[in-house]
Amino acid sequence: MAYTGNIQSYSPSYFDTMMLINSLNISNQDKEVIGRRLVEEATGKNLSKMYSRLDAIGQLKKNWDGEGALPIARQTVDNIKRVLMISDDADWDGWMIGPETNATLGLQSKKTKACISVGTQEYSYYAVIDGLELHGNHLTFTPNSFLDLIRTIG
Repeated sequence: MAYTGNIQSYSPSYFDTMMLINSLNISNQDKEVIGRRLVEEATGKNLSKMYSRLDAIGQLKKNWDGEGALPIARQTVDNIKRVLMISDDADWDGWMIGPETNATLGLQSKKTKACISVGTQEYSYYAVIDGLELHGNHLTFTPNSFLDLIRTIG
């Protein structure tokens, strides 16, 4: 069924499925896994890859690199997931994400070589776009401001 702008006419089987998942006698963790799979199937290729990558990064333990690296904080992973929820698939085209040894996430644009470091409450970035150097340090993280940055420097 195509989206018509009316949530009640949009994919009623999704709501039925979510009610069924919540009624199952399984752990909340398993319910989250099932729900995540539904989200990944409903999103575009770039968003799906980012969700999967963030889930893998979120599982890293202390010393994940064999040299004392810190695990990535759950809040840091959740920060980017909150951005993904308000993003379009095209917003993430060409972006790579990976863990940093200091418990932050690093993002880099394949297109512009822009770099962003994301922590639990702040982010910093550096980019050179059309010869103009852009940078910001210790900016307060909000999903909307971060998405604007991704769209500007990506």
